[in-house]
Amino acid sequence: MMPKPKKNILICPLDWGLGHATRMVPVIKEIKEQGANVILAADNGPLDFLLRYFPNEKILKLRGFSPNYPLKGSMSWKIVRSIPQIIHKSRIARKSIRKIIREYKIDAIISDNRYELSGMGVPTVFVTHQLNIQTSGLQKLIKPLINVIINNMIDAFDEVWVPDSSDHRLSGNLSKTNKFITKLHFIDILSRFSSVNVKSKTDLPILVLLSGPEPQRTILEIKLIEQALKCGIETVILQGLPGKTSRKKIKNITLISHADDDELAEYICSAKHIICRPGYSTLMDLAALNKSGIFIPTPGQTEQEYLSRRFLQENIAFSESQDKFNLINAINKGINYKGIYMSHNNLKLKERINVLLNNC
Repeated sequence: MMPKPKKNILICPLDWGLGHATRMVPVIKEIKEQGANVILAADNGPLDFLLRYFPNEKILKLRGFSPNYPLKGSMSWKIVRSIPQIIHKSRIARKSIRKIIREYKIDAIISDNRYELSGMGVPTVFVTHQLNIQTSGLQKLIKPLINVIINNMIDAFDEVWVPDSSDHRLSGNLSKTNKFITKLHFIDILSRFSSVNVKSKTDLPILVLLSGPEPQRTILEIKLIEQALKCGIETVILQGLPGKTSRKKIKNITLISHADDDELAEYICSAKHIICRPGYSTLMDLAALNKSGIFIPTPGQTEQEYLSRRFLQENIAFSESQDKFNLINAINKGINYKGIYMSHNNLKLKERINVLLNNC
């Protein structure tokens, strides 16, 4: 009797920062563990990350849309102004996906926040923690319309996986929706640190985790380097640049372009103070390692601004805006917050992947 051919699963993370790619790591590993092939398609930073993380997998370039965050104002308005460009690039991406499906005999697609990949003739899964888009200022007037549009786009997928507990413990209002989505599954947090071995390490006073789109990533890096040099405290800055392999010392600061999982987990677990963006994948990584952070939301990024406010109000973590951020003040205040702690396993993820492989 001939053995059944392996299923081919295409995984496509959004290219806005690295988080959508890093949280796909446990998904990719579990699919392989259950005996299927994985084909990865990404662009920009996520493409560099996946090439480095999975050198033996088939990895394709899939054109994305990675906008620069504005120096001032809301990112939402910039996205609205970019809608014609987004539609154009989405059409190109769908054309590319159809070609990939034919060429690699794809059986199913897992899309992390790429809304354009539904209805491709094979089962599709949408991974997101944002069912309720956060807005600010005048945007609140059109928030109901935005959420109707977003939820209808999400509902076009065959399943929706939310990386959080069903009580919305980490994402809060972000994963709450008035629209009843029957295909919605809470699969608990997704972190590449679920299975790393963390070695004991000498305490590190300050760790900075840089992430997110430009130019705000570089703006924050410059600001924190200046303040760390001024205070003289030993600081490690992980720059979040997977396409580079540099390490240099500037007085009390060690700059590292990128670290593998074991090294990164060691730094996180040994750090007394962790300064970072409250990007959702970063929050899941911290929760997986039972660590907290001091958060600086990306200016104009309403999701991060919401999470920062929520954690501050609930005494979970200290946060401050980028323009007002003061390193010494932050580390003095940060010790008074209870931190992010979530027990988790991959059982729900295993279950959904098993269902997907059996149905495609």
